[in-house]
Amino acid sequence: MRELSELYSSGILGIVPGKLQGEVCVPQSKSAAHRALIMAFLSGDISLAKIDETNVSDDIRATKRALLTLGEAAKADAPAEGREPVVIDCKESGSTLRFLIPLAAVLGIPTKFIGSGRLPQRPIREYEGVFEGSGATMRYLDETGLSLPLLVEGKMRPGEYSLPGNVSSQYISGLLMALSAAGGPSRLTLTTELESRPYVDMTREVMRSFGVEVAVESSGYLLPGKQAPHREEPYEVEADFSQAAFWLVANYLGSNIVLTNLPKKTAQGDRAIVELLAGLSEVEKRNDEAEERNKEEGRITDPDKREVFEMAARDVPDLVPVFAIAAAATNCITKIVHAERLRIKESDRIASTSAMLTELGIRNEITEDGLRISGQSTTGRKCFTGGTVDSCKDHRLVMASAIAATAAEETVWIKDPIAVEKSYPAFFTDYMNLGGRINGIDVG
Repeated sequence: MRELSELYSSGILGIVPGKLQGEVCVPQSKSAAHRALIMAFLSGDISLAKIDETNVSDDIRATKRALLTLGEAAKADAPAEGREPVVIDCKESGSTLRFLIPLAAVLGIPTKFIGSGRLPQRPIREYEGVFEGSGATMRYLDETGLSLPLLVEGKMRPGEYSLPGNVSSQYISGLLMALSAAGGPSRLTLTTELESRPYVDMTREVMRSFGVEVAVESSGYLLPGKQAPHREEPYEVEADFSQAAFWLVANYLGSNIVLTNLPKKTAQGDRAIVELLAGLSEVEKRNDEAEERNKEEGRITDPDKREVFEMAARDVPDLVPVFAIAAAATNCITKIVHAERLRIKESDRIASTSAMLTELGIRNEITEDGLRISGQSTTGRKCFTGGTVDSCKDHRLVMASAIAATAAEETVWIKDPIAVEKSYPAFFTDYMNLGGRINGIDVG
């Protein structure tokens, strides 16, 4: 097989239409790996998080490098006051940035955070209110005072903290993990309803595996402060449902892929992809039956009056690009709602997902809080036209477009395919091993 670096060098890949078949070992959960690395670090040995180095993403590399940097700084004898800050490059990883800001504060290590891509503009201002009176400070160093670089100084104390629940759950997870090492009890109060609850549940589960119980209260979470993070045996990071979703949607489009290592029980919110696809299938079945009745009675079915399937993206935002591909290949109208926060991901994922669908011949429109997709069944024909998709350097757009190619009439060209390195470096290797052809290359 030609080296992927060679295929990436042109900046565009051509995915030849065709179904996929075979077995895939899904990579480790990126979300769980971030959390496991941090809790292993707080337990005194980062190797307690068992990371598959053969398929490690750029985001996980960023977190691991950052923790090693903080670890070296923590060993230094110099007092924190007046010490030159350590520099942590989060690359494009929002998780790395939001998780490690409170960790650096709790450790009392002066830290300068930098990043690339869209990361410097992604929001982190909610920490400003949290830091008030905490003993730690944060200060933007750019000219506008609105984006990275960011300087964190001082030492965050255990105590009472509050923040909205309808911002990124990464704030909540970052604070819970960091405060577990603050040396005393802490309470985190949510001032609005919690969104993306499954991600916080995952954080609590990983923390429990490292000996720290987080109590759930009516208005937030309580850390008793008597449980130092610890663990004897390495923590096995489970397979990632957000990455499995791409192959599950490929199966929905007609491929035959066996996923060999998905956990049967998990706190991952993206496990919802299984139920979402089942729900789509049920709605399509009813729409097919209605169309058949209309045909028998000599009526024409109005495509805009088909039964609607609604997908709430609040708890599963990472599923939206690939779920949109499944919706496009289903005989129904799909409304993706509560997806506002997708506008501040690696791309504006509402706009970029809409543009992807349009380029592939699917009628859709952007709504106030998401998308409306006019799907069409793949039964007996190809659903997508083919075309050239601008991935906006967003890893999930790259992979979703590649899955669409399995049910396309013509080649799907994808710009900036190297973006998959952010979360799933082996994606195209796995794709080709399943019989997929890229730029006309067949490894079967």
